[in-house]
Amino acid sequence: MKRFAILIFIILLGYEGLSQTYNNRIKFEDLRKNKIFKLSPFHFFDRSLNVQGEFFVSPTYKNSLLIGLTGMYRDTKNRTDKGISLEVQGRYYPRAFSADTMPFIRNKAGGFYLAYGAQIGVNENKEISGLWDINGVYSSNDLKTKSAWVTPFFCFGYQVVAWETLYVDIYLGGGMKINNVSYSPDIQKNSNFIEEDPSIFDRAYKGIIPKLGFSVGIGI
Repeated sequence: MKRFAILIFIILLGYEGLSQTYNNRIKFEDLRKNKIFKLSPFHFFDRSLNVQGEFFVSPTYKNSLLIGLTGMYRDTKNRTDKGISLEVQGRYYPRAFSADTMPFIRNKAGGFYLAYGAQIGVNENKEISGLWDINGVYSSNDLKTKSAWVTPFFCFGYQVVAWETLYVDIYLGGGMKINNVSYSPDIQKNSNFIEEDPSIFDRAYKGIIPKLGFSVGIGI
């Protein structure tokens, strides 16, 4: 009988501990912040640095404004790449950026969003190439490309507070890059250069372009 009483006491004690833990999870801390500052790791592979600031403009966490600034820089023996771009987008969270929607996940927040906006930018790219003529004489040529573009876009994504004030933002979409490109010297008049269609990764690209990636940030 004494052992049975001790067993019942242990069970009750354990039940009280579980109840207390559950109640603590119900009384979660709202980790949502109305200002988030982010970096996009994908841009490092493109020789650029992208920083963003997202600001929730309503207390319901349904609408936000995101401003992003990208700097491009590369200076090597055969190529230079310098430029800057500015991106502005509006975001709408249909079901709001919700705090702790599931009670068994403590201190989390997240939500899907739709985004629309535009990016404007300028860039100057200089490439040095060499040619050997029929007499065995080597000559170098400089091709300078200047680009000025605007890209309206639309995308959707999901943002979550992964831990404490750490935010993770994943997005996918596309846009139309309208690009004004000039070459110096004019490749149409210079037989030393062969014109190739730029890929979507080139600054001089024109046309439909994907928009995808992720960013990490801190909420304050």
